[in-house]
Amino acid sequence: MSPVQTSLRVAFDIGGTFTDVLVAAGDGRLFTFKILTLPDSIGADVDRCVNDAIAASAGGRVEGIVHGTTVASNAVLEAKGAVTGLITTRGFRDELEIRRFGRPGVYDVFWERIPPLIPRRRRLEVGERMRASGEVERPLDRTEMLRALDVLRAQRVEAIAVCFVHSYVNPAHERDAIALIRELMPGVAACASSEVLPEIREYERTSTTALNAYLMPVVARYLDQLEAQLGRHHRGILIMQSNGGVMTADQARHRPAHMIESGPAAGVLAAASLARDAGLNQAVAFDMGGTTVKTCLIENGQPVESPEGEVGGGINISGRLSRGAGYALRVPAYDIVEVGAGGGSLAWRDAGGVMRVGPRSAGAVPGPACYGNGGVDPTVTDASVVLGYMNPERIAGGAVPIHLDAARRAIDEKLARPLGLTLMDAAHGIHRVANAAMARAIRAVTTERGRDPREFTLIAFGGAGPIHAAELARTLGIARVYIPLFPGLFSALGLMLAELRYDHVQSMPGLLDSLEPSALLAQYNSMARRFGDEVFGPQAGGIVRFERFIDLRYARQSSELTLAIPDGVTPGELRQAIAQAFHSEHERAYGYRRDHEPVAVTSLRMRAIAPAGQLNFADLARGFAQANNSDRAIAATVRKAYFGPDTAEVDASVISRATLTSAPLAGPLVIEEFDTTVVVPPGWRAETDSYGNIILTC
Repeated sequence: MSPVQTSLRVAFDIGGTFTDVLVAAGDGRLFTFKILTLPDSIGADVDRCVNDAIAASAGGRVEGIVHGTTVASNAVLEAKGAVTGLITTRGFRDELEIRRFGRPGVYDVFWERIPPLIPRRRRLEVGERMRASGEVERPLDRTEMLRALDVLRAQRVEAIAVCFVHSYVNPAHERDAIALIRELMPGVAACASSEVLPEIREYERTSTTALNAYLMPVVARYLDQLEAQLGRHHRGILIMQSNGGVMTADQARHRPAHMIESGPAAGVLAAASLARDAGLNQAVAFDMGGTTVKTCLIENGQPVESPEGEVGGGINISGRLSRGAGYALRVPAYDIVEVGAGGGSLAWRDAGGVMRVGPRSAGAVPGPACYGNGGVDPTVTDASVVLGYMNPERIAGGAVPIHLDAARRAIDEKLARPLGLTLMDAAHGIHRVANAAMARAIRAVTTERGRDPREFTLIAFGGAGPIHAAELARTLGIARVYIPLFPGLFSALGLMLAELRYDHVQSMPGLLDSLEPSALLAQYNSMARRFGDEVFGPQAGGIVRFERFIDLRYARQSSELTLAIPDGVTPGELRQAIAQAFHSEHERAYGYRRDHEPVAVTSLRMRAIAPAGQLNFADLARGFAQANNSDRAIAATVRKAYFGPDTAEVDASVISRATLTSAPLAGPLVIEEFDTTVVVPPGWRAETDSYGNIILTC
């Protein structure tokens, strides 16, 4: 075979229950694998999958590996990051303690704020002061720096964050401090706020820098182990960022704060690519895996991004309207809302006898009761098996056997009998409670953003997403659902589509009317040169694409909106065009506008993008028929399925995706695939398009 035919690109996404591996060959073939996530053997399992793909491709050669991971987010959520210290300007030691004044549950008298990421004994002050103009008011006190390092050394810190006041204007003091740390404590990870987030606002900058330092040793150890296990296939591993781009492993070691939402971002990226190919201007990405559900708004083929979020305070389903539960993280990221209602989420009764679902999950071990690995508590997956939605014998291409009796027993003993319900009504109740949580997540990215969900198409994926998609869409008034190819492996597919991406922010406070367009454009040009010289290097040539953004707010507001700098506008018209775009976006987001109120600029943003591979969604879709474990037409069978007390149990035809033709088939249907199951309830129709996507309409 020629080198093009045998070149392989590997993508693997590690989830809470399953790890998805996708290998794409240069001749269009795809090799897919779905394995249980067992932390002690995950590297070896991925290595085995790659070896199988190499053998199946007659000795293919791996030319790239892309990885989506939850290692960073798990370290924060489980408080298993590095022992971290903070060195800051005198008087700002308690910045991480004070935080914001917001709180997510205004009427919850039992709510308690999570403790600071870095305890006070490891937050130290030193003498130094930089003015807002960038002038030095007080030089860095080297003696106090040495004393602070002695204290942190005695506490055996693994990482140190340095955050001085106004360092975003003049980083000289932070650079001196970092140089001293690396000289005297060479084994300790260190980062400065001027490197991580050179932006105004002390708490956000301090919190983001602290998170970055907290994760550096954890991510470095993880990547070292991964490269040792997979390095014989390919030396460079690309890591998915929270913003849908990828970065090198070395960049990830220095910027781990940018990969906290690594896993969910890949699925959103794939959904956006599908929306563009299918001509869907307005869509909602709905990713339901084994542990959580993630949703994100897609408009004009682009996922909605946010420059700031929170991590570590549990799962936040109320978006921008409720903050304060976690640690501020100000890095560009897809605006993803996440809830704990995945397939492995536990169903339970609260103290009042009310059925609940999540956020606790059975995970891969012991997993749902139906997996037969020792789980005894009912989960959403157990309910799907009992209701007849999932194959009662095996899933994941036969890799996971299903024990129907164990699922029935768990639901009957833990929920049905205690609540006085029939087995089927209890199982259906689990689905309805889970769907209610998911509906809140979708409303958080639509209704709370000023969008009507009825105007959107739901793109459902993940191992459990296509099971719930139709009923969830009906609840929200959504009339059309897309189920893409490889829905259970869709996040791994998104990894294949990602491009190299780097973001930079530069504070530039002032009023928009006072800003000279020439100075604004000159600043963007300077940022672009920095990317070309320092990040991509001369080998990038002319393939780097630059995108410009600006943060704006009304002068008396405290929060901003990020807008793209319009193209094709002359410098003389630039300020007016930016102002009008801001007024319109503010009205859409918040319901009002103030055309005569001054508009303030806070920061400039630059995004640099370069291709990481030659694959795209359309090419991968065309290769579906040649994929390993691809969907094969099977003879239709019939299985009893329960869709609620109004319809009781009905006969549902069990078919494959290949069985569907251009002529719609009416539900009830169960479409079984290697990586998921698609449920078509009564009243819905299913058909396929030219890309092989299943389209459900009501």
